[in-house]
Amino acid sequence: MRILYYELRKLWRLPIVAALLLLGAVQYYFFMDFSIRFFPNGHPAAERYTLCREWTEKYGPYMEPDEYADAQESYASLLADTDARIASDPRCAAHGIASWEQFCAMVLDAPDADPFGRYRSLYGPLFSSESDWLGYRVECLRSALSDYETRAACLNASPGTLTPAEQARYAELAAGVQLSGIFPGECIDNLSEYLCGAGIFGVLSVAILLAPSGAREQLSRMTGGLWTTRIGRGTVFWQLGAALLSAGGLFLLEVLAFGGIYAQLGTSFFWDSPTQTFLAGNLFWFDLTYGQYVLCSLGMLLALMLGTAGAIFALSHTSDSYISAVIKALPVSVGMVFACAAAIQRPFIDRNDLYMHTRVIGIEAALCALVLVGGLTAGLLAALRCQRKELL
Repeated sequence: MRILYYELRKLWRLPIVAALLLLGAVQYYFFMDFSIRFFPNGHPAAERYTLCREWTEKYGPYMEPDEYADAQESYASLLADTDARIASDPRCAAHGIASWEQFCAMVLDAPDADPFGRYRSLYGPLFSSESDWLGYRVECLRSALSDYETRAACLNASPGTLTPAEQARYAELAAGVQLSGIFPGECIDNLSEYLCGAGIFGVLSVAILLAPSGAREQLSRMTGGLWTTRIGRGTVFWQLGAALLSAGGLFLLEVLAFGGIYAQLGTSFFWDSPTQTFLAGNLFWFDLTYGQYVLCSLGMLLALMLGTAGAIFALSHTSDSYISAVIKALPVSVGMVFACAAAIQRPFIDRNDLYMHTRVIGIEAALCALVLVGGLTAGLLAALRCQRKELL
């Protein structure tokens, strides 16, 4: 264990740690901060998110028919308040509008609707802080109730365009209660964008930490001294263990830092809520709760970071200079960044880019598993080669 400790000390040098901290700060403020500061990104997303929280507190993770009837009564009450506000506002009366139905017909749903034209003054009474965004709230509730009524509409796909696995999933959803789930789809998109940024930093941080390690051994002529003893020849396996442990440590630190920041959003409220919902157009290939979805995404990210560690370790230990190590590590790092973007962006959803190109359900997890196995195999083969290599 002392060998492992000293190998870790050789990896975690202060200049490299400082560089990783700087890279993490740059990555966050330029590519991840948006997901925190602007969630749920304006109206009507904010109203939809609030409505999901209210419904989940009141009805639980699924909406039953009797609960739908209760939600309709809430809509009727909110609609009455909206009609009363419209009727009492002189700006609406000047245009002959006395109810929400008339407002929709003349302003929102009219073929020639022009929100910046002659009806611009009417948006103040309903779609501003003046009315506490009343128009967005009533429209969001109406839309959500309509989505519940037509929740099976997403299943109306042409059978000829579906693979057998997709057809089986569509049939399962049509026969079950999954489409009655209450969950804001904005959480998935926001989480994916945030985790993608964190994942890119994760694989790059592993590459930066490990790329010089093998080259440093060659330049300091450490291998010559180690090969003189049996225990010394086995040190390379401790080095591989230190590399993998460092990748795991980076993952843990990233989860604590970036995850702690993300926890401020409060989306963990939906931890036990089903991701499949009638409130968003996402179609999930597996029945997952939001908490399970988060854990699966983190598991794939860990696999990518460990796979990157194994691959970079193998390339670094075949390099006899820092320049050679960087040149070898660069294409692998770029490939891992693309793999992270493909796998972490909306995984297990019909809108995932990797899935849309392959039409293979679960391809995101398969890619991460392949990276993990390939990276660990490369690292192990490199360690065996270093152990058996002859000095002369």
